[in-house]
Amino acid sequence: MTDYLIMLLSTDWFLPNWTEIGISIDIVKQVGIQQGCREIVDQMLSGCQDYYRSNVSPERRQETDARFLALLRKWEAESEVSEAHEKWASLSHEKLKSAFMNTSHTIDLVRGNAQESGSNLDFVIRAEVAKAWEEQHANAPRFSEICLESKSDWDAYTRSLLTSPQTLANLLNSVLRDRRFRAFWTDLRQRLTPQQLNELVSWYRAMTVNKLHEDRPDLIPAYME
Repeated sequence: MTDYLIMLLSTDWFLPNWTEIGISIDIVKQVGIQQGCREIVDQMLSGCQDYYRSNVSPERRQETDARFLALLRKWEAESEVSEAHEKWASLSHEKLKSAFMNTSHTIDLVRGNAQESGSNLDFVIRAEVAKAWEEQHANAPRFSEICLESKSDWDAYTRSLLTSPQTLANLLNSVLRDRRFRAFWTDLRQRLTPQQLNELVSWYRAMTVNKLHEDRPDLIPAYME
């Protein structure tokens, strides 16, 4: 998903929010990388007005990745951006699906909507889940609105390249959902005993079976075990 990261970093609406994906960098480097990403986007599209009809071959993607790395080296920003780059490069729709499903279960639990398996969880576990969840999601930016409200010409252009004007913001939200769920689980490890965590993981598994009507152990990522 490096293509999408490059598009995201090229936008004006996301410029003040790079720290949300773990990039903390001074403004001069930031703007330099933003402008460089715009050149890479133009090279990716090669005049095509629809990303999905452009050249998406492995060879082109590899070339784009090499250009992005060269851009980071030019601005001496490899150390600041490498973690986010590696994260987006390794993402897949299956990994994002796992975060989506587990987030959905958690929201059901926090809001008291979870049936059957949810009622079997100890009150202490449910209370700590609610506290940790609220801390991770307090004041989360509303990127779909921020994206749509931008009036810059470049942002209007990038909105036109994808399936819908909100595609890039929706993908960002999916990545942040994964990032926040990982942070949420790290917090829970400090709040709950190993036995309580095992009970909670079993509950997530049961909720997945309840919703999908099949056992999907692949939707429980290794960091939850």
